[in-house]
Amino acid sequence: MKTVALIVAIVASSWAMTGCNTWAGVKEDVKDAGQATGKGIKKAGEKIQDVAK
Repeated sequence: MKTVALIVAIVASSWAMTGCNTWAGVKEDVKDAGQATGKGIKKAGEKIQDVAK
């Protein structure tokens, strides 16, 4: 019985750690996507200004 509980605890801990790493990766991806979108908007604005001149 103790062995089963130990195995369950180990599996649950590994899932929790994996979830934390995944969440950190998701946050980093969202941050990168936001920065890329900002750069794209900036470039589009510069092109519009060039055309307007």
